[in-house]
Amino acid sequence: MRPKKLLSLGWIVAILFILGTSFMGNLLVDYSHVSQTVSEIGEVGSPLYVPFQILTITVGILLILFGIGVRSFAKHKKLSVVPALFVMIYGLAELGIGIFASPHPLHNMFGLLMTLGYFSPLLFFLFWNNKLGKSFKWFSLITFVLVILGIFLNLSPMFNPTLYPMEYYGIVQRFLLFTFYIYCALISYHAIFSYTLYTKTAVPDNG
Repeated sequence: MRPKKLLSLGWIVAILFILGTSFMGNLLVDYSHVSQTVSEIGEVGSPLYVPFQILTITVGILLILFGIGVRSFAKHKKLSVVPALFVMIYGLAELGIGIFASPHPLHNMFGLLMTLGYFSPLLFFLFWNNKLGKSFKWFSLITFVLVILGIFLNLSPMFNPTLYPMEYYGIVQRFLLFTFYIYCALISYHAIFSYTLYTKTAVPDNG
């Protein structure tokens, strides 16, 4: 698959995950997007166990391929491949979460592995600097700040369960997940634009 096609997977996987999990949640009787986690849609015993596994495994594979595309793009532009590797780690974690549905012990282990992937916006900010433009640089920093806030709120029940009403935990988790996937779409847009611009300017003028 060509690098440009791999880069397009960023916005595709964002749409697939956000719309897919939202649609499946609506199919479950008495399921609440506000209070319940995404994993509860496809937990063992759920009527959507198999469809949710297919969705999350697909998302994981596509994220890994997207990371490979970002890595190829980085090499092409002589940029650090480190941020791309962290995107691939997130994809691997998503794949593991899909294979080992809740309440399997490995489900939470792969959930913790996702934390490494959440640091990719910071790495893009630090290592790619202004290579995709100042807007991408600052979007990366803002995304990382939002991600850190999301991680803090997601973990807060462990040390401060009264920080916010737990009936809103579903929104808190989605805030973190959706922020990351929207950022993947942002990477895709900026990288494809830069790739296309480079390709056009690299074509020799034979006129």
